[in-house]
Order: sequence, then structure tokens, then C-alpha cells
Amino acid sequence: MKKLFTTIIAVFSLVLALTLTSCGKKQLTIWVGSECVDFYQEKCDAYVENYNATHEEAFPTSIKVLGVDAGAAAQQYLNDVEAGPDIFTIPHDNMGKLTAGSSNIYPIRSQSLIDQINNDNPDAFIDVIQASVQGTSYYFGVPYIAQSLVLFYNADVLTAEDVKTWEGISAKAKSVSTNDKLVKAADLLGDDGFNNSFLLLAKYFDADNNLTTSVKIYENGVEDANMVHGDDTMAALKWGARYFKVENGATIAGGIGKAGSSGWETDLKDGYALSLIGGAWNYKAAKAALGTKLGIAVLPQFTITEADAYGTISAGTVFQSGSFADCKCFVLKKGSAYQQYLEDIVQYLSSVSMQEEAFTAVANLPAYKNAAEEFAAMKADTLDAKLSSCQIKMFEYGIAQPFGFAQKYNTRYYSKNTPGLIYAWLTGVNSEYALTDAGLMELLQYCESVWSTGETK
Repeated sequence: MKKLFTTIIAVFSLVLALTLTSCGKKQLTIWVGSECVDFYQEKCDAYVENYNATHEEAFPTSIKVLGVDAGAAAQQYLNDVEAGPDIFTIPHDNMGKLTAGSSNIYPIRSQSLIDQINNDNPDAFIDVIQASVQGTSYYFGVPYIAQSLVLFYNADVLTAEDVKTWEGISAKAKSVSTNDKLVKAADLLGDDGFNNSFLLLAKYFDADNNLTTSVKIYENGVEDANMVHGDDTMAALKWGARYFKVENGATIAGGIGKAGSSGWETDLKDGYALSLIGGAWNYKAAKAALGTKLGIAVLPQFTITEADAYGTISAGTVFQSGSFADCKCFVLKKGSAYQQYLEDIVQYLSSVSMQEEAFTAVANLPAYKNAAEEFAAMKADTLDAKLSSCQIKMFEYGIAQPFGFAQKYNTRYYSKNTPGLIYAWLTGVNSEYALTDAGLMELLQYCESVWSTGETK
């Protein structure tokens, strides 16, 4: 009996030891969006299998892919860096909070990965994945997903020709309005500095037909490199003020002066708005609202009139609506037990071929600059392909959010009420600034000052 008891204790002790040992072997972990966990898990399993087949020593662990909201990932990681993932996904404008001080993420040092980044990405992305730590600039992010604002519209009412210009959309909205139903050209998702960026970031066609802008927002990451009171921005916002105030112009869904319901989905479905300025994250809801009537296009152009002309920008000047064109990046844990393997894994997961597979399998919009021309699936006659090609086209017309250089930039731009002040001036509702050229100039110079200094009135 005593021998049996001793044997049982020995077996129990062995099982316990094996369990503790197993628990002590931390897997290499990767965070991606929940919609693509299965895809990247399959690819990581294949990576480990191939590594083991081509190396004398086996890969030291398995790879576990987990779904985490990219927008919250940076803060979640900072809450417990030690327990955090080895590789994770962030929007590029979260870079500042991760690289502040001595940096909590690891810089990219692999020359082959740096070469891949430089070869595959548009300049706008390359500019915003860098950060300076103790006076030296490094790449910290590896782009692999992109996004920008586009136009979702009712293709039963609007033609492809109509949606080329905001004037064309409002003319059609006027033609289908009745005494009982005021139809708006477009809904905005909000008055914030992202969803209402199409005018501030608009570019105009110069005498040589080149798209041009004087706008600077933290240019090259410099704190006081802000300028939005140029003649072109003045003219674009003056045009926008008329467009927000005309009966069949633009408004926020459920906003002041709007006829219709309280949500943009219902506005589109019931015909109170003919279009929406939105992003890929609104795609499923837009399809649910419009079904087979859904059309997708790049954001429209508009033409300056005598009423909008300002300084060097004369009547007849054509503007292209702008957008923030952003990327999501892989970043690397600082102090990972598997540091020597991380760059090779990320190079594999962000490669052109992997981005193409991810687009086909889980509809991840690629960051690769030539995807629209080279990826077969993007040339298909489908809404998914149309959404992707329109977003990529908007990269030419927009800028990447320049807030990843420092966390304070994001706070100053979005949280100091400058977007709300701009929207109030555009709509003429409760504006703190005179609805004149002088009032607009004062407002824009105040915005520049807030972004540069953080100081408000």
C-alpha cells in the first residue's frame, strides 16, 4: 500500500513538473484583427513547418495568432509590455505612444526588410513609420494593410458621371427632392478631423494640371510645421461653406438642418441622402442599406466659383477632395525572447504575395503601392475590388495621418476642438468666428497655433 502511494505521488509529481514546464514555455504570439486570425495562423503554421524543413535546428516554439482590435493594441501592450505579444498590429498614428522616450518597441534593423519596405510602399507610408529615438531615426513599423475615405452612393439614382463632382451629386439630389422629402447629396459620419477632412486636405489642379496643395500638418514630423491658411485652403473651405448650407448639399447624419432619420444607414436606405463619405469599416453596413444599388467611387471633385475665389485661386479652379490615407503596421516587441526571428516573420507576413493572398482571402486592403495594377483580384468586376481600387486611388489625393511622430500631435489635432470649430464655420451654426474671409483666416491660423503649441484660448 505504501509502495502504491509512493508510486502515485511520484507520477503526480512528474505530471505536475511536466505541466509547469509546459506552461513555462511561452509561445511566440502575434496580434492581428479578429477577422483575419485564421488566415495568419495558417500562414504562421506554414512558416514554422518550412523553417523546420530548411534548418538543422527546429524553430524554438510554436506561433499563436490572436485577434485584438488594432486601435486598442498599443495601449493594451503598454499596460503590460512584459506579457505583451512579440509582434502586433497598430494604426501607424499610434507609433508615437510606443516610441516615446527610449521606445517600447524594437526598431527594424534587417536590411532586407528595410529594402522591402522602401520598394513596396508609397512615400506617404514610408514617411510615417519612422521615429527618432535619442537623436537617431529608425523604421519601427512594417505596413501591410491600408485604408482611406471613399464615396458610397446610391447607384439607382446617381450615375458614374454624377459622382465625379459634388455639384453633380447635389444637382441630382435637388431633382429627386419633393415638398415632403428633402434629399441631401451626402452624409458625413461626424464633424471630427478625420471624417470631415475631405475639404481641408483637398488638392487643386494647377496650370500644368498637377495636383497641388499648400497644406502642412506636422510636415516631416516637425512640431510647428503647420500651415492651413493658404489661398487654396481658404477657397476650398469657402466652397465647402456653401455646400453645407445649400438645401441639397452635405451634412452629418442626424445633424442640424437635416431632413430624414437619425442614422446614415437609414438615410441611404430611405433615400434621404444619396451618398456617404466613409471607409472600409462602413462597407458592410452600406451594402446592407443599399443592397444591389450600392456604388463605390473616389471622393468627388468640385469647382471654385466667383463666390469662393481667394487670392491666387480663381473661379474655375478644380479641386480634388482629399482624405487621410493610412496604413496598419506590424511592430516588434522590445526584449522578446524570440527577437532574432521576428523580422524574418514580419518580412514574410508583409510580403507582396502575402498581401495579395490576404486581400483575396479576408479582404485586407493591401499597403503595396502597385496592388491595383498587379493584383488580379483587384481587377475583377466586384464591389470588393472596386472598394479596394478606389481606396488605393485616394492615396494619390490624400496624406497619411502625421500623428505617429509624437502622441501629443494626435491629442492636439483631434482633442482641442479645432475640427469642431471648422465644422461650425462651414455650417454657420454657432460659429465662434465671423462667417467672412477674415473670420476664416483667423480660425485657420488659430488651428495652426493649437497644433503647434497645444495652447487653446
